[in-house]
Amino acid sequence: MSDRSEKSIFAHKQTYSRKGNSKSRSVSEIADEAERLDGACPHVENPQPPTILEGIQPSEVVALIEQRIAEQNKLLRRRRKEQPDRKDALRGIRSDTHVMIASVFSFPDPVEDMDQAEYLRWRRDVIAFAKADAARNVAEVLSIVEHLDEAHPHVHVLAVPIYADGNMRMDAKRCHEGHREQDRHKDHGWSGSPSRSYKQAMRGWQDRYHAEVGAKHGQARTGPRRRRLDRAAWKAEQERLKAQKDAEIATERAYEARCLADEEERRRDLVMQDTVASRLQEAEAVHAIATGGLIAAIRQVDPDPVLLERLETPGQMGSWTNHDADRNREIHSALAPALSDGLEALRQPPRGPGLLEGFSGFLRGLAGWVNRLADASPRWLKWPETVAHAAQGAKQAFGTTYTASTLAGVIEASPAWQSFSGEASARLDQARAVQALTNPRDSRADASSQRGI
Repeated sequence: MSDRSEKSIFAHKQTYSRKGNSKSRSVSEIADEAERLDGACPHVENPQPPTILEGIQPSEVVALIEQRIAEQNKLLRRRRKEQPDRKDALRGIRSDTHVMIASVFSFPDPVEDMDQAEYLRWRRDVIAFAKADAARNVAEVLSIVEHLDEAHPHVHVLAVPIYADGNMRMDAKRCHEGHREQDRHKDHGWSGSPSRSYKQAMRGWQDRYHAEVGAKHGQARTGPRRRRLDRAAWKAEQERLKAQKDAEIATERAYEARCLADEEERRRDLVMQDTVASRLQEAEAVHAIATGGLIAAIRQVDPDPVLLERLETPGQMGSWTNHDADRNREIHSALAPALSDGLEALRQPPRGPGLLEGFSGFLRGLAGWVNRLADASPRWLKWPETVAHAAQGAKQAFGTTYTASTLAGVIEASPAWQSFSGEASARLDQARAVQALTNPRDSRADASSQRGI
């Protein structure tokens, strides 16, 4: 923050015509100076291109004004023909009609001494004030530029009247407090000079700028000489304004901190909701696999027709029990290693970093086991008999009271599949409970829809 004393506001607003005269410059001259065109600003030692803060280039403002005036004059000519009794009110826009409002706001500290953060806060408030001021006066801001090539940084605002039934001639004086009060003074025939009403209105405008911008940034309404304050009174006011400014900054920083905290909380909530939704989706997918059965799961993952046929083929016990002792020993010797390894694997729950990943590995292992059984079977042994042999072995190994009819049934009756199914149901219940805690509104909606069903 700058330590310079005796800081006061500077804000000025004036209207301009396209023609200009000895007392006032023209619209194009004002725009050329704002844009720092060659020869347009002899008072600036080393002119630099301005920064366009909002809107268009000042030279483009002039072109747009000309375009709008041409269009409006066509409309006025048509209206004069349609309403000859309003000929005076509908006369065209002349070159000496004031058609642009230009405002300038200066920062009290020199460019080389200013605090950048303090200046940017002031500039933001100036822009907000200028736009609200234009709207208040039925005008439209077209360009806001910043100059840093003079002693004090300042902002220029170029605005034009908004076409309306009450201002069909785009008269900028109707969008300016001082000119409106001056005209009212003349219309009412008040005593004294109309310029007195003009000055009083503009003092009110500067009062409003001071209240809405200047005071927030420690700037006095006027300097000490203007009000004939002694040094002590002026210093006291500066301290009061500094305290007010510090309070404004503290409030603003607290608000920004709250906004950042709220944004971080919203971000964490979104991450948590995404995580919860992802886990619920995975739990629902796993539960659907568990309840849909092994065959449906394999069809989704790897619909190998040979594997599916081997899993779905019913076992045939009759022919297997009629083999002689030698062939039975051959069957047992050929199938025992693969069958023993497979049944041992079916005792263990699927393993993996996640339930779905573990189940995927489980399915790959099953496919390998079934193919191993097929490869190990004697050539003369039919596959239904191999299935029956495996089912009988599973009944003894798992202690079930029934014999599964297919290899798929053997697997679904195994401890591994039962563990997977139970874990899938538990995970789904857990995921739904977590979702209900993190998003109770959605859970209530789900409950309502289920009651409706």
